[in-house]
Amino acid sequence: MRHSMYLILLLALVFSTTNTYAQQEFNGKYRLYTMFRGEAECLEGNQADSEVKDGAAFMDKKQNVSGQIWKIVPAGNGYYKLKTQFRGENECLECNQADSKVKGGAAFMDKCKNVSGQLWKIEPAGNGYYRLKTQFRGDGECLEGNQAGSSYKGGAAFMDKCQNVSGQLWRLEKVN
Repeated sequence: MRHSMYLILLLALVFSTTNTYAQQEFNGKYRLYTMFRGEAECLEGNQADSEVKDGAAFMDKKQNVSGQIWKIVPAGNGYYKLKTQFRGENECLECNQADSKVKGGAAFMDKCKNVSGQLWKIEPAGNGYYRLKTQFRGDGECLEGNQAGSSYKGGAAFMDKCQNVSGQLWRLEKVN
């Protein structure tokens, strides 16, 4: 009887800790860094018809620009919409199939719609880092921050198979 009670208390503690951890809410404005590119570069949302990176989102030198300030907005069921200060309330970050002809398979800003490619899950990866996944691409693909000068995807951020690579580990820094 005594062991059963300890087991029940232990399970209750585990489940309450797990639920608290899983229910972490993001709300507000952030800069998004990858472990790969470090503190000197962050994700920048682009104008979809821009000639820069063919309108795709990309890693760039940290600057005081509105395209690098991301508003994370709860969208329900554990998903979020990602918007930049630059593009405003009407545009959201949308993921793409890596082999898509649209934007060369890169992530991009588009008019906010009720589409699964704009619903982002922010999943803890340990040590203060997160993986960014979409409902559209599922748990098997993660957003990867690329080197801006890379020839791969023209240096744009893109969805790829989730792997143990530093470009898929994101740190979210709250900004005022």
